[in-house]
Amino acid sequence: KLPIIALLSSSWLHSLLLASSLHLLLLQPQSILALQNGPSLRQRLLHHGGKSYGPLILSDSPIVAELLAGIGYDHIVLDMEHSPSNLQSTQQMLQSMDAAAAFASKKTEAIVRLDAPHETPETMKKILDSMRLPGGILVPMVDNAEMAKRVVQATRYPRQQASNSSGGGGVRGCAVPFVRASGWGSLSNDEYLRQCKEDLLIMVQVETPQAVDAIPEIAKVEGIDLIFLGPFDLSCSIGKMGMFEDAEVKELISRAERAVLESGCLLGGFRTPGVSLEELFGARGYSLLCGAVDLGLLRDAARLDAQAGREAMKEDQ
Repeated sequence: KLPIIALLSSSWLHSLLLASSLHLLLLQPQSILALQNGPSLRQRLLHHGGKSYGPLILSDSPIVAELLAGIGYDHIVLDMEHSPSNLQSTQQMLQSMDAAAAFASKKTEAIVRLDAPHETPETMKKILDSMRLPGGILVPMVDNAEMAKRVVQATRYPRQQASNSSGGGGVRGCAVPFVRASGWGSLSNDEYLRQCKEDLLIMVQVETPQAVDAIPEIAKVEGIDLIFLGPFDLSCSIGKMGMFEDAEVKELISRAERAVLESGCLLGGFRTPGVSLEELFGARGYSLLCGAVDLGLLRDAARLDAQAGREAMKEDQ
């Protein structure tokens, strides 16, 4: 038996432990359901004037995802664009976030940022099949209304109607009775379709001056709930990466914010360095913000810890 046990990799052991914890949660479904009472994030933002704050995960770590999901954030963005995360590891992080229901005081919703728009239909299908709603998706590098339409189509089944429209079919393939999103078939088809219409927050990210110019048309695309701004991307797009005090950068970001708010679409984004959360949620009209990155939080805490150690050793000399 020992050689067989030795063959188990750490990832296999983690999967076994995670499966065990999820099995316990399935035996006590009230622990998850109790946290899901009340409107979803999408409903709170669209219909109740709510706000949402949370971090971005770049570490590709289910352990970090579970820990942060138990802290009390409104949402967590699981990143597939700038991280090592793939479809399998993203599903593991989604499972870990659900496992946090065992100790969390509130439900933290997962938002998955996909890799790139040209991969949207295939990746979107697999991510949505893995995600237990409520939750959200964020597609980067959307430059015009046609790209935004393809994003919405990738989230919908053929002939599926939107909750606020008589139209809107999609291209998503169907395996509803056999995927995690439906609880492996424990949800009825009608209930799962209702969740897709009402509880899936659909967001697109604009990152260039051309995309900023197209915001009014992007916002008109039925099914787009929120337009997301990345200040680093916008500054980089005009050759001034991270120069947030530069007049041209400030004007581009401000123009993008005004365009989204004037369109009637929800405004979201990453926190602009040097700008307070109070200003962004208040005067600048953001409904959803990502203010931290897990690796940044770890880096900053580690620097402080190392500094404290160095100072303590100096005092001891």
